Amino acid sequence: MIREKNIISGDMYEAEFFPVFSGGRRMPTCRRGKSGLSSKKQADLNDKNARKKMVRLVNANFGKGDIVLHGTYRDDEMPKGEEECRRHIQNYIRRIKRYRKNHGLPEIKYIYVIEAKTSKKTGIIRYHFHMILNSMDRTIAEEMWPYGDWTNADRLQPNEKGCEALAKYLVKDPKGGKRWAQSKNLNKPKVPRPKDGKISKRHLQRLATERIDDAAFWECRYKGYRFVEAEAEFNEYNGHWYLSVVMFKAEHVRR
Repeated sequence: MIREKNIISGDMYEAEFFPVFSGGRRMPTCRRGKSGLSSKKQADLNDKNARKKMVRLVNANFGKGDIVLHGTYRDDEMPKGEEECRRHIQNYIRRIKRYRKNHGLPEIKYIYVIEAKTSKKTGIIRYHFHMILNSMDRTIAEEMWPYGDWTNADRLQPNEKGCEALAKYLVKDPKGGKRWAQSKNLNKPKVPRPKDGKISKRHLQRLATERIDDAAFWECRYKGYRFVEAEAEFNEYNGHWYLSVVMFKAEHVRR
């Protein structure tokens, strides 16, 4: 049977359609060997899932008016390793917490990622970080980071895809790698009980082939939301279509 799974992340609404067995278990999408998926396929799947998770988490917790902070170090202050950099960031978060409490602001919510790049000139590993945090005075946020000649806080400005671009940047894997962390008070995306067997395999095929880019159709099906994009794929192994639709609250999207 076909399952419709909905994920609500702030203003973002996703509808995913895929086949499941009668007991609710997902159908396999490929033949697995003794060791499971190939290392490349597994890595690609992990990357895709990580991007989805971050996009949903950011959209569920942050939006217009919140802050994106970029923190750096001067050469003579460069941390000796990631753990030292993380301690500096945690100290910074504690200072922000005290400021927000003393000024009657809501509790801090944040996601940050540490980026490490090896300098081609010196061979030294250079650290900096990017942080999304809920709204406050940008100048104060910049001044509270005690390191670096250049620290900048920008207002978060979602587009028709919400905060997707920023969220994906946080989990991309450049040379040197990235590590991210979050506050414990972030909202989780809402996942209502899935709808099983409401549409047929043939109906899903029509949606995936005839309605995939039909904005009027999707906006009628999910009232109050504006269509952004849809993606469909036919799986040769199990003979089923997979469809995902992304929408945003009507007042969020500006065309």
